Amino acid sequence: DYELCEEWGHLYPVPREDLINLHREHLLHLLDIGHMEKALQLLQRIEDPGVCLAITEQSLDQHPNLAASHFLADYLTAHFYASLTTARRNEIQALYIGSKVSKT
Repeated sequence: DYELCEEWGHLYPVPREDLINLHREHLLHLLDIGHMEKALQLLQRIEDPGVCLAITEQSLDQHPNLAASHFLADYLTAHFYASLTTARRNEIQALYIGSKVSKT
């Protein structure tokens, strides 16, 4: 159960990669079933910006559905633009525009 694992992570040391994997898988699940608000809340609960960036980028790299890709590209651009390389920014922007065009 995700909530129990999340609580455990707040109480005990959990390796960074395990924490990223846990959040990434749950984020992708929420996005896959269309729970964008819960996905946003999940990302907002993550205190470490580096972990949040890794989760969001890795989720986008999993090539989720169109709505999820749009959400993730938008989140990365809004919250981590300065942390991204120029090449990654261009890739995310192209994906964002492509997902927007495909939605119409």
